[in-house]
Amino acid sequence: MHSRIFQITTKPVQDTEFISESSLSEHWFVREIADTVSTDNDRTEDIRHLRSWLEPRNVAVFDAAGDSFTVLPCGAEAYFAGAYDAFIAARASTLSMGLADFAHGGEFSKAMRLMGNSFNDRFGYYVSSDEFETITFDEFIRSTEAGTRYFIGGTLDYHY
Repeated sequence: MHSRIFQITTKPVQDTEFISESSLSEHWFVREIADTVSTDNDRTEDIRHLRSWLEPRNVAVFDAAGDSFTVLPCGAEAYFAGAYDAFIAARASTLSMGLADFAHGGEFSKAMRLMGNSFNDRFGYYVSSDEFETITFDEFIRSTEAGTRYFIGGTLDYHY
């Protein structure tokens, strides 16, 4: 499966400074998450897709050019609303499970994976730049400050 890495900073990024495959060639990300990282993607389409996900959910607003955005005051809450509901439902399912379920995995393991993925999706979008170590988009959203303008530099495709 494929996903994206977005270079996001608090300052505009020149085209010559866009993230590249070599930026991550010896990085833990390639060993632990991705089996390949590539520039074989369309930056404009990647940003359009990100925008089409964040704006309708009232997470962020993008500038007219589309290569920067500002997180809204309740943007993080809006971003995590669905994931929170999934987390709570998975947690609730474990309350009716007993020691045998815990000891043998199965449904308990499935619920734990769902809770973990709901809190921090390790196979979704990532952010990587000099300002932000390579982190999941979930971690990035948790670290943002409402009203701060964030700029999108390069984008990379990754396969996992």
